[in-house]
Amino acid sequence: MVMEICNHDDFFKKQSLVMKFVGTLVVVSSVLVSSVGNAQLQPDPTRYEYSIVGFENQDFQATPPAEAILLIGSSSIGFWNEDAPFDLAPLTVISRGFGGSVMNDVIHYFNRIVLKYNPRAIVLYEGDNDLAYGLTPATILDQLDQVITLIKSNLPNTRLYLLSVKPSIARSDLWGLAQQINSGFSDQARSDEDIFHVEVDKYLLTEGGNFRPELYRADQLHLNEAGYDIWADVIRAALTVQEAQFESSTMGTTFYTTTADLLSDCITLQSTTGEDPIYLSLGFYLIDGELALKDFAIREVPDSSCSDTLNVSPSADGTVATALYQTDSLFVRGSGIRYRLSAEHSATRRPLGQNSGLYLFDNIEFEIID
Repeated sequence: MVMEICNHDDFFKKQSLVMKFVGTLVVVSSVLVSSVGNAQLQPDPTRYEYSIVGFENQDFQATPPAEAILLIGSSSIGFWNEDAPFDLAPLTVISRGFGGSVMNDVIHYFNRIVLKYNPRAIVLYEGDNDLAYGLTPATILDQLDQVITLIKSNLPNTRLYLLSVKPSIARSDLWGLAQQINSGFSDQARSDEDIFHVEVDKYLLTEGGNFRPELYRADQLHLNEAGYDIWADVIRAALTVQEAQFESSTMGTTFYTTTADLLSDCITLQSTTGEDPIYLSLGFYLIDGELALKDFAIREVPDSSCSDTLNVSPSADGTVATALYQTDSLFVRGSGIRYRLSAEHSATRRPLGQNSGLYLFDNIEFEIID
């Protein structure tokens, strides 16, 4: 499932109106020449045996949480291992990034670094170092297919979030190839409702698509604190709709200035036809002063205490005539100020046929209530 604005006509229709990411780099001790492609260098996975044993010792000392979100991948995850649980709270996460790993390392250590945790979701960052080793996008995407097969065979109910290969000045010569990989990630997400492409790359570039030196450490490869602030916000926003419902603490209703997402982890959807309410998580994207319906998930864990509401009125032909979204608990990410907000969709005023099938909510009103 691609994390982008999409046509959600089925959102209403299917519901009968209602139903209608070791934090240090290691020295590569050896590499093997792969038989795939033209002498592409495939590093020996056993160079990370020490790191994997370290994770196993860590797990022995403190039992990791069950059915958590597993963050796995190379140093971009590794440097985030300690901070990720705080940046993503209240989401329950296990962060297991290790050194300059590549996709094949995840395959090699799958049982010991993925399967053992029985995660409900996996956030994967690989492809960056793979390119630096000379692997082609095609080879990297083929290896991703192997990872997906392992997940589908062993963890059939686990969702997979693919983080885009990030841009970096140090590897600017590989950026074109990285974009090919990212395009492949999008293709995977479009073909599988349990796979999501988190396009963190576009938030690490200027609007013109240029690199942002202020987001990188002195090596011009790894993100600095400012870069990780963006990284964390993008990933947190991407996880909210599907994952928040499984936590004991609410993520609430949050507007992310980084991504322009407005996300509510718990909404009561009601129809004026009197059908039973539906409880869901919902994502909007702020564009040109309007809120576009972006993503939704029916809550597998219903919660009748959802205070945000979405009231839907049908037209004579069974389509949506109006929909009113209201919240009294909106917070801007990083701010302690609470807002009240309402926004309305009108099929007459903003018809789907004139807006690429998007449900656009205008008539936005908001005020500070704390």
